Amino acid sequence: MRTPPDLVCAVCHEEAEDASLLSECLDCSRWYHLNPYSNRPGKDCGDAMLGSGDGVETICNDCIEAAEHRRVAALGADRAKAEGLAGTVLGSHIPLPPQRPGEAPPEGARRAFRRVEDE
Repeated sequence: MRTPPDLVCAVCHEEAEDASLLSECLDCSRWYHLNPYSNRPGKDCGDAMLGSGDGVETICNDCIEAAEHRRVAALGADRAKAEGLAGTVLGSHIPLPPQRPGEAPPEGARRAFRRVEDE
């Protein structure tokens, strides 16, 4: 595991108390504040997420903002805003209300049962 050359965050330019409170950005290789504890107060100048194959990926806020600017530039501001709103509200699909246990679906909503026989 690499250690930072100094304890200064590249995003906010403040000094960290300990090297364990800094993380290296996967995109730009700069060190930034990342609180490894969810139950303790701390400063976060980036984010950590599960990657597709590399395990936990850490990315600083500067690189997150740059990626968002590239996405908006590629899609156009209106399209990016619409996709962002739809993704926030609906996720990747339209949610269906949960069905109450013991309630039959309304008439006409049920598909007719059809038996498939092996020949």
